[in-house]
Amino acid sequence: MLAFIAPVLAVLGPVWTFCISRVGLPLIVGGGIILFYEGLPLGPLRDIPFVGPQLTGLVGGRVDRAYGAGQKAEDALWQEKIKLATIAKAADNKTRQQDVDAAAQAYIDKQHSDAGRMADLVRAQKDQDNAPPLSTNPSGCKRDGISAGVSERLDAIGR
Repeated sequence: MLAFIAPVLAVLGPVWTFCISRVGLPLIVGGGIILFYEGLPLGPLRDIPFVGPQLTGLVGGRVDRAYGAGQKAEDALWQEKIKLATIAKAADNKTRQQDVDAAAQAYIDKQHSDAGRMADLVRAQKDQDNAPPLSTNPSGCKRDGISAGVSERLDAIGR
């Protein structure tokens, strides 16, 4: 019954003897401490779906766990900074849009107030065109200025 274990015991005997010797025991203890602290280097095996996280949990060391926790904390910090920057950008955009809207409204209001002044100027211009000639002007010509007809034609092409 123990015949099939004999080849294994033939190999394990010298290994066991070395492990409990003066040199082997400190090596085993030191190796165990390093294995516990650092873990096994898994490399790309971590990326295997379903198996990678299980292997990392099983043979990952304290350093890997601390690194992962630090990475998660840093990611959360950056996400918070990005969120705050987005909120600040939205507030800045809203303020700028309000400034643009206020400028547009001021322009529209100025155009409306200009319309009244333009009507007053047109009336004054027509009154001036219809006024009798000055008695001090011997030629009988009208006063200097732009006549209403010329002014309307200039309005049509833009001033």
